[in-house]
Amino acid sequence: MRAIFSLLSGNSNNKYLVALLPVFAAILLEGHTRYLSLRLDSPALYLKINLQLLLECLPFLIAHLLTFKGTYKSPTLVWLTGFTLYPLSIYTLALVSSTYAQWQYLSVQCWILCSLASLLWLVSQRNKTNKNSLIARWFISFISLDNVVLMILICWAFLFAGILNSHQDPLLNQPFELIFDVGKFFSEFDQFLFYFLQLGVYAVIIYSLYLINRYVLIRHLLANYGVFTFVASCLIFMATLTPLLVALVLTLPINDLPQHIANLTPSGNQNIFAKYNYQFMFFFLIITTPIILAFERQQQQSKLNEIAKQQTKTELKLLQQQVNPHFLFNTLNNLYALTLTKSEHAPQLVMHLADLLRYTVYEGQKSVVLLEKELAYLKSFIELQKIRSANKYLFNLTWPDRVDDLHIAPLLLIIIVENAIKHGVEPASDSTKVTLAITINDTVLTLFCENSINTQTEKSHLGMGLSNLQKRLELLYPNKHTLTAKKHATHWQTTLTLELS
Repeated sequence: MRAIFSLLSGNSNNKYLVALLPVFAAILLEGHTRYLSLRLDSPALYLKINLQLLLECLPFLIAHLLTFKGTYKSPTLVWLTGFTLYPLSIYTLALVSSTYAQWQYLSVQCWILCSLASLLWLVSQRNKTNKNSLIARWFISFISLDNVVLMILICWAFLFAGILNSHQDPLLNQPFELIFDVGKFFSEFDQFLFYFLQLGVYAVIIYSLYLINRYVLIRHLLANYGVFTFVASCLIFMATLTPLLVALVLTLPINDLPQHIANLTPSGNQNIFAKYNYQFMFFFLIITTPIILAFERQQQQSKLNEIAKQQTKTELKLLQQQVNPHFLFNTLNNLYALTLTKSEHAPQLVMHLADLLRYTVYEGQKSVVLLEKELAYLKSFIELQKIRSANKYLFNLTWPDRVDDLHIAPLLLIIIVENAIKHGVEPASDSTKVTLAITINDTVLTLFCENSINTQTEKSHLGMGLSNLQKRLELLYPNKHTLTAKKHATHWQTTLTLELS
């Protein structure tokens, strides 16, 4: 219990509560099935069964939640402890103590339901983070709405066939208890198969109705011709198919019963035009239509989100790969001049330029890099500028003492320094100074850059460079950055704060 409360006390309450829903739903399904099988009208007994079952299944919830959180070295061992060792110990105790066996509600069916619910949820969440893997793609296709509906109908036919097989002439001795006798499943398998194949016909009919509703009534008629056509088609659908389908299921041997015995049709009798048959079809459409529409909307939204994500990646790629041609051409011109005079600085200029281009081509393609590498790139750029200008630029530099293992998106900080040199330093005729101070406070980086202003270029100081930087920051660090650039007396000041990871 303490583990659950500690997990739910943080800021991710909703995430952990949502993670519990699949297992909790499985527990409630088992509790309701057990209560309904008793055919009693007792609210007190209803609460007792569900609360006691919830208490017995508490280790399932804890194991599922701890596995989902994934803070342990072996989450698989945690899951197996809760979903395997615990139920085995419970069933062993039931064999030893007859009193406990009569008291406990945790059955094999409940264990299977909770285990499947937990596994499906955990696998689906894991595949969300790795959608490109083969297993992830297979799982996503497997849990499509069509497949889920088909699996539910097959499971229903299997379970109900097992329940019918657990009784002697169940339809002639109604009502019968909703129990699944595993022993009779093996000893009287031929009879189980007799029931299962006929209930499979029911499953095929219901699945066909679902497919018609989704792909004909909703996707074609509702999407292309509007609500009025859809409603009219549903009425025709109910009026024509209902008696035909009821007549079909009445031909099955399972419905070959005396007139006074209720058969397996919505009306429970031989009348194919009974109002309950039409009511069943009506409620089938009422229930399945919003589910299908919700799923279709979710699929459409997922596709839109994926398109938006790809557009964001493309925009980032374009912004990130932009190389300042002004800087590159000026550097090459300086290099040409130095080689003509056989200057001793030419090799250093080539080395720094190669380092910068190498970083831009290789590290610049990554989503994040070590802050240490980004600062080293910035230092190489400044050293290159010193060589190019023959110390025309005076740099007042402050670097952080420690950067730990912090990461940053590449080629962000360089834009501010390039902008200061292009708009403030290069147009100046006299020696100018650039102040650059980078500090780290916990995980927050602060960059302060100040340079003198040339009156002819003051209006264009916020050019394409800072505009691109602002766009990248909005895409990469939403609500985790501030960027200000303003005139202060005869200087231009730019300040960037960034929360790093």
